[in-house]
Amino acid sequence: MPALSREAAAEKLARRVETAKPSDLPEIYAEIFPEKTSADTPVASDIARHIRSSLEAEEIVDLWNVVFPEDRNVWYDEESKSIHYNEEMVGYVD
Repeated sequence: MPALSREAAAEKLARRVETAKPSDLPEIYAEIFPEKTSADTPVASDIARHIRSSLEAEEIVDLWNVVFPEDRNVWYDEESKSIHYNEEMVGYVD
């Protein structure tokens, strides 16, 4: 059950963004800046810098499934101040 600090999660996202395909960058940009439209192709290094320096934990959780679509059950634990992903949901009934 992976759990990361806000800083570690931001770094993991930023590194993936830096190596993302150019065709994926507009979707990532739109998730971070839903009110803005970019006429130019977003630059991966600019997006990564913003992720590292400006995103709050809740924004990281929102962006996580865009950047890592294979991951599930992403959530922020306010008590431990950590971001969890790919954990079994406790108390979940089918």
